[in-house]
Amino acid sequence: MTKKSITITVIILILLFSILLYFIPINSILGKLPFLDRFYNNTTLEIVTKKGKARIWINGKDYGETPNTIENLAEGTYLVELEKIGDEKFFYEKQSIQVELTRNTSARIDIEIGPDNILHGSIIYYTPIRTSTDEGFLTVISNVDGAKIFLDKEFLKSTPVSNLNLRENQYQVKVTAQGYEEIEVPVLVRNNYSLNLKTYHFPIPTQFDLVETTETINE
Repeated sequence: MTKKSITITVIILILLFSILLYFIPINSILGKLPFLDRFYNNTTLEIVTKKGKARIWINGKDYGETPNTIENLAEGTYLVELEKIGDEKFFYEKQSIQVELTRNTSARIDIEIGPDNILHGSIIYYTPIRTSTDEGFLTVISNVDGAKIFLDKEFLKSTPVSNLNLRENQYQVKVTAQGYEEIEVPVLVRNNYSLNLKTYHFPIPTQFDLVETTETINE
């Protein structure tokens, strides 16, 4: 075989290997190999629903009911579906939540499912960030535009906040918005990771709504 033929063959093999890596997630392959699976399938997802239970599906697979902690998941993006269990199912829509799981981290979904497709609670997960210094980051998104973020009881910023530098530590984060119920959760900021916090807020019923509801019941 000539040098030219060898060169062409090597180039073709490199291209084929690159295409293979692009379309096939390497972490999924390594996660199925003996002895290596423990290093790749080591993420945890905790799912809690307040004021009732919900059925859980992750990427279409049934995982039972809440509360539930699913361990040994591979790194990747997951579609979590939650359907509230109860006699009045038609009041509650199935909720679809996308969450990113990073190797050697844990994620938490803590949600109350209300009628009319309204949610209240938080979603927490980590994404890796490469930095030359040891520092952590905080990203906060709320379903209410301009919600206020308090860090250890001190006002920080209004949402959305993306990759805010913080030292590695545990913090108490509170997110408030006028006319909505607040969310307060403890978080752990880790070096070389961005802690992603998404909050959902129930609207606070107005006095008019309460009076109207009471009059309807009395009738």
